[in-house]
Amino acid sequence: MWIRGRDFSKRNNHVYIMGILNLTPDSFSDGGRFGSRDDILYCVKEMIQCGVDVVDLGAESTRPGAILVSKEEEKERLLPAIEAIRAEYEVPVSVDTYKAEVMDAAFSAGADLANDIWGFRYEELHEEAEGSETMAEVVARHGKPVVLMHNDLMERNVDLRTEDQWIRSGVSPEGRKDVLLRVREGLERSIRIAEDAGIPRDRILLDPGVGFAKTQEENQRCLAELAQLKVGNCDMLLGASRKSVIGNILGVPPMEREEGTIVTSIFAAEAGYSFVRVHDVKGNRKALDFWEKIRSEG
Repeated sequence: MWIRGRDFSKRNNHVYIMGILNLTPDSFSDGGRFGSRDDILYCVKEMIQCGVDVVDLGAESTRPGAILVSKEEEKERLLPAIEAIRAEYEVPVSVDTYKAEVMDAAFSAGADLANDIWGFRYEELHEEAEGSETMAEVVARHGKPVVLMHNDLMERNVDLRTEDQWIRSGVSPEGRKDVLLRVREGLERSIRIAEDAGIPRDRILLDPGVGFAKTQEENQRCLAELAQLKVGNCDMLLGASRKSVIGNILGVPPMEREEGTIVTSIFAAEAGYSFVRVHDVKGNRKALDFWEKIRSEG
């Protein structure tokens, strides 16, 4: 996979790091920390110094109960940040959105990678205006790579982040298929949508969607069986940083979940994943460097 002219091929057990930079006031972990241009650039500089490979910008929180953000507001948060980063740094920039119009504008502003929590399947539940491009069509037209995440809300036909529905969808597994099968089938569906739009598999990263409308037990099983969630010969990304599956096991709030997050990064490395998406770039990079050194001499 090539991102911003750089080869991100899987080699020598190396795991790349996508660093999270939230531009929202209400994210579950670090909402409201990066509101100004200087704050954003300082954060990106720190990430680069700590070994980040891709900076992932999010302008709409996906936590349970979060407030929906309009396309206009999302662009107002994202575009100045992308332009500021592009003016100062060459680090690849990913944008966490499922909205085609927002992603189109982000690519035009200098973003390099789309990160879609609906895995190109949002349009299956929400009809867009006739003639509008889909997210897959936008990514294909720009010739960019994409992260396609499995989202169990697709299995339940519920609206995004409606709190009571989200919670129910995560704790009522009766009648559902095995979680590993659901994830694999959902990711395969996302791959088909991408290919139908003209996106080749070497531009696709898959994320099993730990924490998205899955029960605690299902999230734990996904983490224990990460290798079983690899499909389609695509590169894989794990985004489990500070998720509730960690907090529920350790009994700690989001800002105290870094040790657990690092363990999930090692799980991903052991399973052959190419990327991890994390808040703490420094700690995860050090842990993965240590793991890679030991593995290379094993």
